[in-house]
Amino acid sequence: MLTAYDVLNQKFSATKFREGYDQDEVDGFLDRVMATLQGLERGESVPDAVTAEEVGTVTFQSSRFREGYDQDEVDRFLDQVREQLTTQVPEDVPVWQPSAPVVSSAPISATALVVQLQTAYSTRPPGAPDVVTVQLPDGQVRSVIDVRSTPSGVELVLG
Repeated sequence: MLTAYDVLNQKFSATKFREGYDQDEVDGFLDRVMATLQGLERGESVPDAVTAEEVGTVTFQSSRFREGYDQDEVDRFLDQVREQLTTQVPEDVPVWQPSAPVVSSAPISATALVVQLQTAYSTRPPGAPDVVTVQLPDGQVRSVIDVRSTPSGVELVLG
């Protein structure tokens, strides 16, 4: 079982003359992993918690001309983190949905979306996951992993 303490004390070999992962990016991500595991260990909600899905899709900048972390070591450790997050999330946590979902074929304005998200967030049951998901027309439910401002409006990036 991987603990927050294990993440805090994880060390990776440094790369000097070969490509590695940017150390600051890896360290920053592992800080979030550590906070997530601490919260899970204490049974507390963690803002900006890392999910197993996010661990599987995270990417780091390469460090070609400066010291970095060994990519294989980081990847193997992240596999352990993903496995821990997958097994530690309780399966009996109910997936909460608003009582009256809005079904419309017309685009929703960004302002209306923010209001609806705030309302849904403030009325969700205690202990409900702090995640945003989107149900696709084919019935798949996908997590929103990023929100971007684009020239054509606000874009939700699905995982």
